[in-house]
Amino acid sequence: MDLNSFIGIPYRFRGRDKTGIDCLGLVWLYLKERGIFIPDTDGLPMVEEAQTDYMERVLTSLDKVAARVDTPQSDDIVVMKLPGGYTHLGVMADNHNMLHVLLDRPSALVPVRKYRSRIAAIFRPERRRGSLLELILSISPPKQPAGRLRHR
Repeated sequence: MDLNSFIGIPYRFRGRDKTGIDCLGLVWLYLKERGIFIPDTDGLPMVEEAQTDYMERVLTSLDKVAARVDTPQSDDIVVMKLPGGYTHLGVMADNHNMLHVLLDRPSALVPVRKYRSRIAAIFRPERRRGSLLELILSISPPKQPAGRLRHR
């Protein structure tokens, strides 16, 4: 995987590819290319960048697929609270540098220490074997029907 291909991607709300990406999309795509699968949404609507419930939603979703840790290392997800109520995510490219994208700047690699006072949590994703479908089914198994339908 070429780390440089993740630098300079413009910000796009709900973007999930290298033509435009938001912070969760960047984390999701970077980890996906490294063979680590996390959900790219919690299944609930995201209609604006600074949604008041987003921090709790992110923490709850990541608790299902990753372990909280104190010290970041490569491939860890960093969750931050930025001024203005923004929940922000980045992904560790190594033990000291985080890849992230901001509303007004393209994706960049920065020292994580720059954001240390804003860090809300650090997550270490589980390295799962199997397919993305298996991951999704383990997080949100299909609902079983309440009863049999009668056919006339």
